[in-house]
Amino acid sequence: MSDNIILPNGLTLPIIGKKSGNTFHPWTGAKSPFSHKNYIEIIDATKNIEESNSIALNALNNGASSLMIQIKSHKDLPTILGEIRLDICPIHFKGHVDPELISESIKSLPDSQNPSEWHGSLNFDLPKNAIARGNWFLDFPEKCIMESNLNIPKNVRTICSHADSIYRDNSVDQVAFAISSLIVQLDIIGWEKSDRCIIFIRSYSNYLETIAMTQAIRILWNSILRKNKRIHSSLWICGETSSNIEKDPPKQLIARGIEAQSLWLGGCDEIIIHPVEMSSKAKQWARDQFLILAYETGLAKERDILKGSYLLDEWSQKIILAAEIKIAKWTSNHSLIEEIQNKKL
Repeated sequence: MSDNIILPNGLTLPIIGKKSGNTFHPWTGAKSPFSHKNYIEIIDATKNIEESNSIALNALNNGASSLMIQIKSHKDLPTILGEIRLDICPIHFKGHVDPELISESIKSLPDSQNPSEWHGSLNFDLPKNAIARGNWFLDFPEKCIMESNLNIPKNVRTICSHADSIYRDNSVDQVAFAISSLIVQLDIIGWEKSDRCIIFIRSYSNYLETIAMTQAIRILWNSILRKNKRIHSSLWICGETSSNIEKDPPKQLIARGIEAQSLWLGGCDEIIIHPVEMSSKAKQWARDQFLILAYETGLAKERDILKGSYLLDEWSQKIILAAEIKIAKWTSNHSLIEEIQNKKL
């Protein structure tokens, strides 16, 4: 009987985890932006603005600690963000709005909301959008990357990467793309902006693969920061569960909770747990699931709760080794942009 199993993506792993003889320290030097985890509530603020504010405040008062807000105009921000402390709650924005106008609107908020301490992200992933449109140079030239980082507070992440942007459902390609995307953008804007990086990932149905993938991203990025002499920079990782609306929601709560736990164990800083059905009750279930992870499981007591898990260590290491080959190819002369241009991703 073989001691190994070959995964669908081609990686070979031991059936029983055991120390291979190599020392592998997943978290050595890997700086995370948070000492705790945040739960992100998604707010669609493109329609009823006043209602968006009450929804956001209700979420923050009932378990959420971070917001991902879809906006239509920067002029709506004072209403949407009313009474929300920006030094406490990370705010992420999505939408086709000028980043500088968003920043100016934030600055105009009352001092009681601490607008100068705004931290979060402007989730305008240029490579992701370029892939969706099939064209980088015409729609998203290098000038856009430069402009998206002008006059934006230093604690706001503007260099975004979505691991699942490419149509390849395997952890190696998604890790390689997420990292390559950041490298290409930093090569354009300058590595002194490496503290502005954020990666969004989605969990796999395979609990262990999600953990290994998330670990691999942080380890890989840490090694890249060292090569570029940016060892004090940090990477913000936001993870989200699957978003399917289930026919039998109560039975799916456990599966959704396990997905969230795998993102936690892998090392995400913030987590989105999508509700299992479209209802306010299901949204509260999702918040409660996160609160249980944070305060009732004991996961928060250890920084590296997986230490000694040789199987996961080896899985992460194999993802890293395979991803490094693709990263070298995509970042050499920015061939990632060429593949986007030629619609190969």
